[in-house]
Amino acid sequence: MHTITDNDLFHRLAFDNPWWEFKDSTRVAFKNPPKRAFFPAFCERVMETGTGNVMVLAGPLRAGKTVLMRQMVAQLVEQGVKSTSILYCSLTTPSYTAADLAILFEMFCRRYRHGPDAEIYIFFDEVQYAKEWEKQLLRLAEMRPRARIVGAVSSASPSIVSGTKVMDGRMEVFVLPPLTFLEFLRFRGSEEKLFGTRGAGQDKGAMTLEPNGLPALNQEFHRYVNFGGFLEGILSGKDGVPAPAFIRDGVADRVLHKDLASLAGVNDPQELNRLFGLLAFNTAREVSMDDLAKATGIAKNTLRKYLDYLEQAFLIRRINRVDRDAKTFQRQVFFKVYLTSPSLYAALFAPVTSSDQYFQRLAETALVSQWLGSSAIRNLYYASWRGGSVDLLTLHPETGKPDHVYDLDWPNTYVRTDTRPDQMVNFVRENNPQATTYVLTGSVARQASMKGVDLTLAPVALYTYWIERDPTLRSFHR
Repeated sequence: MHTITDNDLFHRLAFDNPWWEFKDSTRVAFKNPPKRAFFPAFCERVMETGTGNVMVLAGPLRAGKTVLMRQMVAQLVEQGVKSTSILYCSLTTPSYTAADLAILFEMFCRRYRHGPDAEIYIFFDEVQYAKEWEKQLLRLAEMRPRARIVGAVSSASPSIVSGTKVMDGRMEVFVLPPLTFLEFLRFRGSEEKLFGTRGAGQDKGAMTLEPNGLPALNQEFHRYVNFGGFLEGILSGKDGVPAPAFIRDGVADRVLHKDLASLAGVNDPQELNRLFGLLAFNTAREVSMDDLAKATGIAKNTLRKYLDYLEQAFLIRRINRVDRDAKTFQRQVFFKVYLTSPSLYAALFAPVTSSDQYFQRLAETALVSQWLGSSAIRNLYYASWRGGSVDLLTLHPETGKPDHVYDLDWPNTYVRTDTRPDQMVNFVRENNPQATTYVLTGSVARQASMKGVDLTLAPVALYTYWIERDPTLRSFHR
C-alpha cells in the first residue's frame, strides 16, 4: 500500500491555490461575487494581525466565511502582494486530515523559500477539524512573526462576541453572522428603491423612506424573516426572490452538521437535533433550565453542554435577564433564546405569514440578529419579574443603567386599543428616565409621551434596517 507523501499533499495545496501559477505577465481577473458589509472591516483586521497574533473568523456554516477569505486573497493579489505569499487551505479536505497544520505551513514556506521574516498570508478554513488548532496556530505565529494568520471556524469558537481577545490576548475573534437586513436589501437591489440614492448606503444623517414605501419595506422584511439569512439562498432565487427550496433543503440539512457536533463531544445527534428544534420553536421566548430538562428529558449537565455547542456554532444566542431594577443575576437560570437567523425557523418548520401570531417573535429574532456581528451584543438583555417584563434593553457598559429599551408591538396593539406599554414605561421611569425608549410597531411611526417618558413608535422593519446607523448599537465592525 502506498502512503500519502509530502509531494502529494503539495499537489493538493497547489490545486486549492491556483494563484500560485500567476506570472508577472498574467492578466489577473478574479470573479467578483457580492461582498458582505463586513468585508472592509475584515480586511482591516487581517492587515493588523501579526507579531505573533492570530485572527479567528467565526460564524455558522453557510454564512460566507470561505467566500470572505477568498475575496481577501483576490484583493491582496490585485493590490500587488506576491501570489506565492498567500496560502489557503481547507481542513475539510480528506487528504489533509492526517497532517498537522505545521506540516502544511512549512511545506508552503519551503517550496517558495519564505524565511522566518517573510510577510505571508495564511488562511486555514474550517480549522476546528485540526487537533488543538488554537495552540497550533499560535505556535506558527510565534515562529513567523510577520505572518498574518486567519483560522475560520464553524463551531468551537473561542468566543461568540466579535472583537474578543483570548489566549492571553494573542487571538482575536471576528464574527461573521448570517445576513443582516441591510445586507439583504442591498443584495436584492431593494435599498435604493426604498430609500433613494441619498438614503441608501449612507452611514450618517437623516434617513428618508420613499413615499408610500413602508408596505414595500414590510414585504421585504417578511421575506427576510422567512428566507433571508443566507446569501446563497438569495443568489439561487429567481429575480432576486429568495429560494424556499434552499432554505428547506440546504439550511435544514446542513447547518446543524453532525461532524461538528461530534467534535464538541456530542454523542447523540438526534437528541441535539430534538433540543435545537424545541429551542427554535421557542425563539424569542424566556426559558429555564428546569423547563428544558422536563421538556426534553435531558440531564442538566448534558443540556448545558448542548447549549454551549449550539451557541459556539452560532445557531442560537442566549440573552441574559435583569430584574425590575435592571440588576443582573449571579446565576442565570432563566434566559431568552434566539435563533441566529429567523429564517432557520422556516427551514425547520415552515414560512410564517406576517399576520401569524408567531411573526412578532420572529421579528424580535430578526432584530436581535442585527447585533450578532458587534461587540455591543454583550450589552443586550431583557427584563422579567413577577407580573412584568421588557422585551429587550441595552445596559450602558459604564453606568450599568438601561440606555435603550424596546417593546415589540408588531400588531400595532397600542394604537388600535386602549392598552399601553405600562410595564416598559414604569421600568424606564424607575431605572433611567433618560433612556431612549422604543415601541417597535408593524406600521406606526410617531413620537409619544407617557408618564413623563418620551417614546418613539417606529416600524420594526425600519428600525432593523436603521440600527447600523446608531453608533451605540452599531451592527458592523467599523
